[in-house]
Amino acid sequence: MGKKAVRDRRGLRCRPSLDRLEDRLTPSATTLSPLLQSPTAYVALRPNTPVMPFGTPARKATFIDPTVSIKDGHTVVVGYQNFIGPYATLDGRGGAIKIGNKSNILDNARIIARPAGANKGTVVLIGDQVVISYGATVEGPSTIGGYFAAGQPTYVGPGALIDGATIQPGAWVGTRARVGPGVTIPAGLQVLPGKNVTTEAEATSPALGFVAPLTSAQISTLSQTLSENAALAFGYTQLYQGDSSTGVNLGANPVITGIYNGDLAKVLGSNSDPGPSYVSYETSRSAPAFLTPRQGVLGMILPTFPGRLTGDVQISMRAWRAAHRLGRANAIRADQGQPISIASIAGTGRHVTINAPLGGSVAIGSSFQADTGAIILGGPNVTTTLGNSVTIGSNAVVDRSSLGSGSS
Repeated sequence: MGKKAVRDRRGLRCRPSLDRLEDRLTPSATTLSPLLQSPTAYVALRPNTPVMPFGTPARKATFIDPTVSIKDGHTVVVGYQNFIGPYATLDGRGGAIKIGNKSNILDNARIIARPAGANKGTVVLIGDQVVISYGATVEGPSTIGGYFAAGQPTYVGPGALIDGATIQPGAWVGTRARVGPGVTIPAGLQVLPGKNVTTEAEATSPALGFVAPLTSAQISTLSQTLSENAALAFGYTQLYQGDSSTGVNLGANPVITGIYNGDLAKVLGSNSDPGPSYVSYETSRSAPAFLTPRQGVLGMILPTFPGRLTGDVQISMRAWRAAHRLGRANAIRADQGQPISIASIAGTGRHVTINAPLGGSVAIGSSFQADTGAIILGGPNVTTTLGNSVTIGSNAVVDRSSLGSGSS
């Protein structure tokens, strides 16, 4: 990463055109007119990225991380106050995706309207107050949660798969669980971690051992998760478009103040988090830190870093070496909990996620390895600790647990 490349990216500005999206739907988008209403949603195309809808005040806007992969944005429609995390995939090809309001599609999650073998025109509906957690997959035709009064908090856990199923408002799908085609999970029930639910009997009868009543602790955790991610959407929107030095955006409604030309360099690569004024679990606004030749581990802003690192991430390696050891589409975010510390990285695969939501932390020793799709999570008041020479397998989830040195 040469100095020139960093300097050039820091100067990057995003100035959407004067055209207002509401006034010029493409023919493809027009066919989605029923999905654009009730609740109102907008197609996920510029100028609606990374903040949408374009020209919206930060407290109401959706934030889509610049690393998100949107495939056929004409068929992906999104409402207000959503947070869509790093390296998530919204694939509307051959069908359509609608995301309501105040929902979260978290790091490396995938929403696929038309999976292989499905009929053309399949739809994924994600309601209001829905969390699709880290590395989870939703394939059409599926419905998760509901809209308006029906939009109770609904959860799909890390690494889970919703395969053409319905998750009713107020239901919960556990870590690495699967819900198969045509199955409906009723409100008030949770699919237990790792279970494969393929029949309605398994989905509705706790006696069979696949589901159980949702607990008050889970409901509280879900409410906190939604609240914190709404705050992150606000905070990252402010980082992107809240700097008067880039100039007022001439395409925005002049009645609305504070809509500036967005600065992508502030929301790319290894970069700072929004800070404690937005997210209650943050203790300070900080940038990821790497080992330096003479000053120890030092925070630095690196918009061209080939991964998405935010907040108090501490890697005791030179930045260039860490960049070469991390696989493609790795997301390491300490913007809700911190610190996330890594002594050294031997190598990681693609789409690895490390996070510490709701005030957690993660401590990883030397020679850390993780295969493609691995997820490592801290949690509320919990430090996930991995010893030296630990290897996390492909698509495995380590959630608020600790592993000794040499574990694999």
